[in-house]
Amino acid sequence: MGEPETITGEPVDDVAAAPPPARPWRAWAIKAIRVLAALGIVYFIVATTVDQWSDVQSTFRQLSWPSLIASLAAAVASLWATMMAWRAMVGNLDHPLRIRDAAPIMLVGSLGKYLPGTVWAYVVQMELGRRAGVSRAKVFIGSVLVSGIGVTCGLILTAPGFGVAFDGASHSEHRTFAAIAVWSAVILLPFALICCFPPVLTWVVNRAVRLLRRSPLDQPIGWRPVLESALWCSIGYVAAGVHVWLLMRSDLPGFHGLVGGVFAMALAMSISTFVIVAPSGLGAREFLMAIALTGLGLSWPTAWALTLVSRLLFTIADVAAAGVSAAVGLRRIRHSAAPAPVPADTN
Repeated sequence: MGEPETITGEPVDDVAAAPPPARPWRAWAIKAIRVLAALGIVYFIVATTVDQWSDVQSTFRQLSWPSLIASLAAAVASLWATMMAWRAMVGNLDHPLRIRDAAPIMLVGSLGKYLPGTVWAYVVQMELGRRAGVSRAKVFIGSVLVSGIGVTCGLILTAPGFGVAFDGASHSEHRTFAAIAVWSAVILLPFALICCFPPVLTWVVNRAVRLLRRSPLDQPIGWRPVLESALWCSIGYVAAGVHVWLLMRSDLPGFHGLVGGVFAMALAMSISTFVIVAPSGLGAREFLMAIALTGLGLSWPTAWALTLVSRLLFTIADVAAAGVSAAVGLRRIRHSAAPAPVPADTN
């Protein structure tokens, strides 16, 4: 067995460093809350869809297969850009990763987000990263940093449309929750910008790892990985916006609809990140996206139907991207493990 790893690669006693176990009743209480929250979200989705089924069904029928296929391709492009943002950050923390190595870690590991709680995606990514020669700590830190940078980019792209978001919240069937969600985005933006400043980001990471009884970073986080990750995250949001626009272009055509699609996905994907009890922000993302689309002029039933289609396509994209990257990684492992051919005897 190999020695346990830390951020600096130095061995430590994992057993001694582990925090004391939580009380059994507290763990059960947390699980019960998560289950109840997940069931509540599922009920909200089902009840809203059933209540407005006639409008939802008509919206489904209006979508053409070419639009659905193009929208699916844009969703895959968005996931690919997010993987590149992760690769840029982890490459700075540990060592550069080839795309064929980074893709299985990020894309396969991301399937863990469909389990309640955000921790599962990180757990799977850490294990896959360890098999690729990257320390678990570096994979975890890189994933958290990219998630934070992604939220910041989403809030920046959302900021010009805060007025539209508040207008959509006022027309929503759940005005109070909608207003809270939009206000959350407004309040989080300045804090997110400050935390993305590399010296502040380095200080935050070092403080966090010390609380976990781990060694600090080998070197401070520089501007290059932050800016490179932010660029790829922004490209991912634009691709996600194209994904939405391809679904709603009959209602919001042209550049206005494209900008609106980017705004809707940026708001939905950034704020739903904090809804940790729901698998992949399920329910929260659809609710926020419907708010944004309603503010752009769509009716609530039409907006809700489009969010359901978007969720389905993104789920297919997640599975397809993970499957392809896993197949490529497995094929490479098999080829590298194949025995070298024995030279023929020429005597």
